[in-house]
Amino acid sequence: MLLNKGGKMVKKVNRAQVAKAIGVSESTVSRALNDSSLISEEVKNKVRIKAEELGYFPSHTATLFATGRSYSIGLVVPNFEKILPFTRSYFPSLLDGLLLGATNAGYNVGIVVSGKLGKYRNYSELVNSKSFDGLVFAVSPEHEGSSDELIKNHIPFVLVNNYCEGASSVYAKPDVGMEKAFLHAASLGHDKIGYICGDLNYKNGEDRLETFTRLASKFNIQTEIVSGDFSYHSGYDGFKKFGSKLGKEFGLVMTSCDRQAFGLIDACKDNGLNVPKQLSIIGYDNFVASNPYALTTVDHPITNMGNEAARLLIKMIEKKNNYTEQIWVDTDFVIRNTTSRRFK
Repeated sequence: MLLNKGGKMVKKVNRAQVAKAIGVSESTVSRALNDSSLISEEVKNKVRIKAEELGYFPSHTATLFATGRSYSIGLVVPNFEKILPFTRSYFPSLLDGLLLGATNAGYNVGIVVSGKLGKYRNYSELVNSKSFDGLVFAVSPEHEGSSDELIKNHIPFVLVNNYCEGASSVYAKPDVGMEKAFLHAASLGHDKIGYICGDLNYKNGEDRLETFTRLASKFNIQTEIVSGDFSYHSGYDGFKKFGSKLGKEFGLVMTSCDRQAFGLIDACKDNGLNVPKQLSIIGYDNFVASNPYALTTVDHPITNMGNEAARLLIKMIEKKNNYTEQIWVDTDFVIRNTTSRRFK
C-alpha cells in the first residue's frame, strides 16, 4: 500500500493492471519500459504514458524478466588481511572511472570482495544468478585461477592491471611514463638510481621492474634494486635496505607505487636525509588526492582505465558472443617537488 497526495492509503499498481488497461501482455509492458527493440515505438509510448498515469514503476525482477539482465556490474576488490581496500587510493580512483562508464550506459556498479561470495561457490555462479551481468577485476595475481574458470564458462569479465590469453583487459603500459622519468633523472645528472620493486606475483609489478631494468641499460645508468610489495611499509623499509648509500653513492630512488614513495620520504625525514636536496624520489601512480608531498611521479591513468573497463564490459554483455578485447593505455610523467639536481 502507498499514500496518495491526500495522505490516503492506495493500493500499489502492478504490471498486470497496466497491461490490462492497454490491452497488451505483461511481458510487453516489461519490454516496453525497458526499451526493448522487440516493441514498436508506438506501443512503448502507450505503455509509458499509462504506467505514469497509474503510478507503476517496474521492479528489478520485472527488468530481469524482460531483458535477462540486472543492469549491474560487479567490481571485484581484494580481501586484504589488515587493511580495507578503499583506504588505498587506487581503488576509489578505479571506482570513479567505473561509475562514470557504467552510469553513462544505464548500469549500476556493486562491490564484490574476492573470496567472499556468500552462497555462491565461484564467480560464474555469482554472474549466472543475475546478481551482476559481468565483473571487473580491480587487481589480481598474474596466475590467479578465476580467469580460466570464467573463460571456460563464457562469463563476461575484464581484468584491470592484469592480462592473460583469452580474457578482456585494460592495462597501462609503464614504458612511456618511466622513460620520461629516466630522461628527467638523466637531465638532473643522476647516473645511479635505486629502485623498490612492487609485488612480483602481479603482472604490473613484474612489468615495471622489467621496464626499469631495460631503461637503465638504455640510458647507461647503474642501478640497485631492493624488494617490495606495493605497500607504504616496503617503502619505509627500503631506506634500511639501501643503507648508507642513499644520498652518497646515488641520489635518486624510483618506486613501483606512490605509497612506497611516501614511506621512503617519511623514513628520510626520520633519519635526517633531506628530500630532494640529498635524495630525489620518483613515485608511480599520481593519485593527486593522496599526495601530501608534491611527489614527482609516473602518471598512471587509473580513473580513465575504470571508464574503459566499464565500456568494454558492457560491450561484451550486450554482444553476447564471447567478444574479447585488450585495451592498452600509456602512462605519463609529472614533475613536482621531490627531484633535484644530483647533489655531490
